[in-house]
Amino acid sequence: MGAGEVGFHLARSLSRQGHDVTVIEVNPATIERIEDELEVRVVRGNGSRPAVLARAEVGKCDLFMAVSSSEEANLTAALIAKQTGAQRTVVRISEAEEVIHDRRLYEDLFGVDLLLSTELLTTIEILNEIRGLNTMAVEYLAGGKVQLRKIDLDEDSPLTQLPLHDVELPDDSLVVGFFHGDSMTIPSADHRAEPGDQALVLGTTEAIGKTERFLASAQVELGTIVIAGGGSTARTVAKALEPFRADVRLIEQDRSVAKQLSQEFPRYQIIHGDPSELALLKAERVDRARTFAALSAHDETNLMASLMAQELRVPQVLALVQRAETSHLWRRLELQSVFSPRQLAYRRIREYIDSDYSANIVSLTRGAMVVERRLAEASPAAGVTLAEIKPPDGMIVGAVARGDRVFVPGGDDRLEVGDLIILFVREEEVATMRLLFPGRERVLSGG
Repeated sequence: MGAGEVGFHLARSLSRQGHDVTVIEVNPATIERIEDELEVRVVRGNGSRPAVLARAEVGKCDLFMAVSSSEEANLTAALIAKQTGAQRTVVRISEAEEVIHDRRLYEDLFGVDLLLSTELLTTIEILNEIRGLNTMAVEYLAGGKVQLRKIDLDEDSPLTQLPLHDVELPDDSLVVGFFHGDSMTIPSADHRAEPGDQALVLGTTEAIGKTERFLASAQVELGTIVIAGGGSTARTVAKALEPFRADVRLIEQDRSVAKQLSQEFPRYQIIHGDPSELALLKAERVDRARTFAALSAHDETNLMASLMAQELRVPQVLALVQRAETSHLWRRLELQSVFSPRQLAYRRIREYIDSDYSANIVSLTRGAMVVERRLAEASPAAGVTLAEIKPPDGMIVGAVARGDRVFVPGGDDRLEVGDLIILFVREEEVATMRLLFPGRERVLSGG
């Protein structure tokens, strides 16, 4: 439902992959474009209305994707689709923060199987590029208070040089798994990774960045980072850079937006002006920056700003491109780091389909799972320290959320009734996990 930039690209790409695709669209001009360019079925009408969804036969579909620009319409359509028989639903959400903090609420209230935020996907890609780290994926748990990251390891990583018990990780972080080829291991203390393996690392939001930098071999000085634009994606990237030692500057053309940015980011330098003007970039000494990221909502501005940054020989130039019709211009620029939300959305949907509809970005192999469990009074683990529980090999108590406090527990930490526990469990230890932590579990990944 919805054939804007994201929806149109999804429909075209999935139909080319051999899927049977139906597009629900209300705009006549967009419908004409679909009929001219795509081999898909088109249903005209408002996709948040039951009659339109019935004409599209959503009750028979394997996957219903509500990806219009209206968040309310997407949620309504997905709820109706699920109630009428759709096997799975994907809902596009505009703000990255909503996916991070409100994911469980959307899943429970609207029956959503996958929340899709192009802003979040784009932000993760841009941050990985800026920091030069080997992060493959990022997952948010416990309402965004805990992160799970999958990191490539090479011969210089501490995890490939030492056994796990000799690696002094930063506080509130934990290695909970290793991937070697197609197999995953929940490690013991004497486990040592091999170059080319991937580590699954858990940590609080405050600690995970430091842990990632410690474990990944690629260490870069962030230096000065200039962000052109003050819209949603630019702000999300700027906020994510706050824990790092970097000189961040934002250039925004709208005076009122620039004023808001100065209040939101008091540590950053906010520059009011046109980021595509060479004179301004020279005056602000952008030539001394390590990174220039053109992240405004306008492709033309990003294109020109990137050209100016290249002219000034900024070592790393990144750009956001929204519209398909400008892609040939970017190719002429020979700019390597171009981020397209519609392409990232398609890649995420392909991963979702190929993983047998696992909603998590950090997917575990079959035979292992990540579980969130609220500690009940009847649990044998309630009021007991982790050392007294003695979790078996194949089960890790990864993190505990207790009110506003989140921590990675040690042997002396006592679990309390009401704690939200994040567990990593091999299939053979599921029965033990259910004995120690009885209740209605919430499986986050794997299975």
